[in-house]
Amino acid sequence: MKKTVFLFIKIILVVSLGYYIFHDIDMARLLPALQAYSWFWLFIAMASVILSDLILALRWRSLSQNSCSLTASFESIVFSVFANSVLPAKLGEVAKLFYLRKLYGIKLSHGFSLMLTERFFDVLVLGILVVISAQIYWQNATIQISGWIVISMIVLLFFLVKSTLSRKLIHWFPTAKLRRWLIRLYHHFQIVLAKDSILLLTFWSVLLWFSYLFTTMLFFYAVMGLELSLSQLFIASMVSFVAFSIPLLPAGSGTFQAGVILILTQYGVGKEEALIGSIVLQLIMILPSTVISLVLLQKKELSLKEFMRENNE
Repeated sequence: MKKTVFLFIKIILVVSLGYYIFHDIDMARLLPALQAYSWFWLFIAMASVILSDLILALRWRSLSQNSCSLTASFESIVFSVFANSVLPAKLGEVAKLFYLRKLYGIKLSHGFSLMLTERFFDVLVLGILVVISAQIYWQNATIQISGWIVISMIVLLFFLVKSTLSRKLIHWFPTAKLRRWLIRLYHHFQIVLAKDSILLLTFWSVLLWFSYLFTTMLFFYAVMGLELSLSQLFIASMVSFVAFSIPLLPAGSGTFQAGVILILTQYGVGKEEALIGSIVLQLIMILPSTVISLVLLQKKELSLKEFMRENNE
């Protein structure tokens, strides 16, 4: 029953997004908008996406304290991006862990603790950037204060996970198997979140999000040729990040287009231009990883179905 309800709600949301995206669109204006792009800067933007993947791989290697090589880290990163583009609900993140276990013998509990740590720092940095962009957009002290309260709660949760209290709470879980798994996870966290590791992880995370910002701002300004101010480019990028992270459909499809259209049309950009821009930007974000992943899977004689099967198990 619950699955049926959730599926119904999802269909309603997808249909609503589709209506918003394509309502009042003049299809004849899409191709001219695309033809106006700077293809030189388009390839530069695509190269910057690969650079971001490399930074992600360096962060993952650092998180694993070099137990995961740079090669293994990079392969798993591009594979997760590819898997997220075809699997629902961000399952590519989990597929990455199975990839590392299958090909490089990285234990799932260890990989899971690294993934949770990654996500925490991503949410923290993204949250700070969202608070800054919200303050620039609305110029409202209440919104800024609310944002910083949420970020403080995230940081508090981080220290709770590191504390001995979380170790004691594990004993309240019902099954021995789950308790053993959580204890291993807890010990992994203590290693990963050591003082020196936190500083290095913060550096890689900030660098990563600056690389994301560079890619999207470069795309809007140099590829699309939009005459937006620096603050407008920053806000448009933040909206696209948030929309891309909503797992309604694979690769944030639908929500990403709606988010980009929503913010760019407020800055005077035509809806057709905003739509084709959102589609091309999304392709730039996933195409390099997809191509690399397909080559890797063919070379290693693997298929995505194997990892989907492991996810379901």
